[in-house]
This record gives sequence, structure tokens and C-alpha cells, in this order.
Amino acid sequence: MENTEVATGSVSRSYSSLTQEARRNLLIEQLLARYPAPEHDRAFPNNPKIPKSDDSRSSQLQETPDDRIGNTHWCLCECCLAMATQIESICCREIQEVEGCIPEGNKCITNADMFISQIATAEHVRLTFMTMHLDDLPVVDANNNRRLRKTAYRTFFAWIYGFLGKGNRRVIPSCAVEVVREVFPDPMGSYVGLLYSDDYDASEMAFH
Repeated sequence: MENTEVATGSVSRSYSSLTQEARRNLLIEQLLARYPAPEHDRAFPNNPKIPKSDDSRSSQLQETPDDRIGNTHWCLCECCLAMATQIESICCREIQEVEGCIPEGNKCITNADMFISQIATAEHVRLTFMTMHLDDLPVVDANNNRRLRKTAYRTFFAWIYGFLGKGNRRVIPSCAVEVVREVFPDPMGSYVGLLYSDDYDASEMAFH
């Protein structure tokens, strides 16, 4: 018993006298002695490999950043407009919440009665705009169509998503944007497009 205690004490003293690097090497040796070398470990005789997929969706995810810009080959409803940015180049049938509102037997969200009556009807959008600005009556000027477009987009958001809250943006499908621009055109054909909360002044809305 006494011999065991002496031996243990001498081991402790010798270990404490080792440098940090020597202690590290000693620990590594002890760990390697406990576990078999990789060539003797039969848990994974072959390294697992990720199977290749032929799913068409996988190819869509590998699209180059600008391959939708300037064309509509991605459009599924046959009503989309070629957009200036990749993120805006999206069809109504690619957004789950929007696709769920497309009437049965129709291809595009712009054919929905709600869209036609509440978003694509100029008189209703003007009335909505006036209702939103009862405290400060709207000024009819060269930029009024810009304000009406934003009102139409807000109505679209409310219809599809309900209340989103500040800074929580969604992309409006190109086909819907096309109709709104036709109803409330910019005289110069100048449209800013989608902006996120970090891209514009806090007093402005996401769409122009």
C-alpha cells in the first residue's frame, strides 16, 4: 500500500514537471492507445458520399445570379414581365402563398376576382388611398400614380399575407407588378422596383 502511494506521488510530480507541449503529446499518445487506428475501425469502411440528384429543382437552385434578368423563360403563368433584377423575376406560381389564391382553372393570380376588383381597378385603389390618408388629403400631382402603385401593392400584401409589420418585405410576382404598372403607369417609364428596409428612407415604402 505504501509503495503504491509513493509510486502515484512520483508520477504526479513527474507529470507536473513536464512542459505544456510535453503534456499535450502525452495526452495524444494515451488517446491513440485507447482507440484503434482508422484502418482498423470498421464503423465506416467507406466514407459516405452524397448521392447525385437529377431533380429539376436542384438545377433551378444552381442558376447563375442573372439568368432571369431580361427574359421570362421562368414564367409559369404566361403573364410575367421581364424584370430588372433577379429577385423581382418571380412568377405568381412560384410563391406558395400566392399560388394558393389563384382560382381553380386559371394560371395567373391576376385572374382572381379579388385582384381584379381591389388591385387592378383604379377607382377602388384611389378610394383606398384616400381612406389611408384622411388626416392629410392626397395631393394630385405628377407623382400621384407612384403613390397609387404603392397603395395597390400594399393591398396585394394585405390580401395574400395579412399583416406583415415594418421591415418585413415580400416580393410581388412580376405578373401582378405588370398589371399595376399598366393601371398606374409612370409617364417616363421609370420604376424603382423592390427595395428592402435597409435600401430606402424609413418614410418611404418598399415599392415605387
